[in-house]
This record gives sequence, C-alpha cells and structure tokens, in this order.
Amino acid sequence: MYILRHPKQGMAPLSIARAPGAPGDGTLETLGTAGTHNAVLRDGSDCIVVHVSGGPVSLLVTAFLEQKGDPIPALRVDQIGLDRPGASAAVPSARAIMHAPPAAGGIQIGAQGITLIGHVERDGDVIAAPGELLGDPRSLLRLEGFQVVWPDRPDGVDLAYNIVVEGGGALPMVKSGKFCGTRGEARRIIAVTFALIGPRASQWRLDGTAYFSGGYQVPLQSAVPLSGPSGLEHLTAVTLSATLDEQVGAQRNPWQESASTKVFKSNGTAQQLAS
Repeated sequence: MYILRHPKQGMAPLSIARAPGAPGDGTLETLGTAGTHNAVLRDGSDCIVVHVSGGPVSLLVTAFLEQKGDPIPALRVDQIGLDRPGASAAVPSARAIMHAPPAAGGIQIGAQGITLIGHVERDGDVIAAPGELLGDPRSLLRLEGFQVVWPDRPDGVDLAYNIVVEGGGALPMVKSGKFCGTRGEARRIIAVTFALIGPRASQWRLDGTAYFSGGYQVPLQSAVPLSGPSGLEHLTAVTLSATLDEQVGAQRNPWQESASTKVFKSNGTAQQLAS
C-alpha cells in the first residue's frame, strides 16, 4: 500500500492513472480524500491511498501546467508498512522517547561514544545511545532533525553533517553538538550527509546506515550525500559510529575544513557548503 500526495500548494495539479499498455498484471485499488475522485491531487491537503496486489502496476502521472515553463510538482510517494504473519523485525529498536526538547534537560548522555538526539514526527524528541537506531524505519514517521553528541571526541577530528529539506534545499553544515533540521514543521528530510573532518580525520572510519521511506537503507560513507532512489523518499531513521582505524588512510574529503566555500555534486545536483 502507498500514499500519493501533492508536494505543496500553488503548483500544478497532478493526475494519477494506470499507465495504458504498460507491462504488469497487478490489481490496483485506490481511495482518495474528498475532491480527488481517486485520481487528481491539487494541493498538499489531497492524498490518494493505493493498494497494489497480485503483481506490478505502472502509474501514469500527468501535471496540468497553465503555461510553458511552470514548475512541475514532484509526486510524493510513501509506502505503508504492514505487519505480516511470521515477519520478524530486521532493525534495532529506538530507545526512550523524550517529549521535552534537549534544551529543557532530562536527557542522559553517556560519557563515551556518539549519542544521537533527534525529533521524530508525532513522537517529539528521542535519544539513541551509541550503537542504537535513532527513529524507527517500520513506522514511516519522519525524522525531522537531529544532533550528534560526541563527549569523548579526541582532538583533531570532528563530525560535520547537513540535510536537504524538501522544498527548502540544503541547510547549512554544522558540527557535533549542533542541531540540524526542524521541529514541528512537518518538513521532510530527503537527503543527509555526514563527514569526518579535521587533521586526524583520515585515521577514523565512519559506519552506519540511513533509512528512508519505502524500506530503503543506504550505508554511510564520509562526505557522500545519502538519499532514496528517487530523491523524494524521506529520512525515517539513522545510526552511526566513528571508530579509530589508522589503516583507513587519507581520502579526498570535500568537507575537509577550509576557509573557502566547498561545492560538490551528487546525483547531478550541486550542493554548496560553507565551512
């Protein structure tokens, strides 16, 4: 099952239909909000629930542009996770949910390793101890922001990170201890980047996984932007760790600290990051 949604108000309507002549023998059932007629999305308040069974189904998505050059909205697609008999959880569970923001106190941080604090849709602020998962991929709830806490971080190395928010572009890069993202704004993170920086960064290895809606898992690589296959899937969870490994060797890092602005490309899109 999937939820199809219009990206935002003020953009062209989208028509959803089964693609004529496309291969596939699956059954398609739809249920939409009032005014969609199960086929047309006009703004962010519209959605269509799609149930596909028995085989693959191809959809034809058409944008109704008033004039040439108008922006083309990108259809938002979220898969609905369903519990099935005999299915077992393949991801670690999130830790305690904290309903007060970190600044209000009450969150206990260990003295060693990387702790993650984040804001999850409807759940509020959550905390993940070193090695644990921040967020829950099975819930499909948005992980809307996070900060990295590294109390025993050694001299000469740090962790930098930034995100790309749907409709808002890339947010500025921050370093460990700083929050990156939003709270309570229903904003979707569609890409995230982590990078080890500093003169000793080449002696450390970054490990972990970013989870995106639709069941996609992307292994972390230092300074490599991570996203789902279409670039529209939203971040649901993340886990990461940094390990001293002098055998890693020096690698070119576009996020290495510098007085100048760094520009690098991923998936054909240039991102500009100021250190």
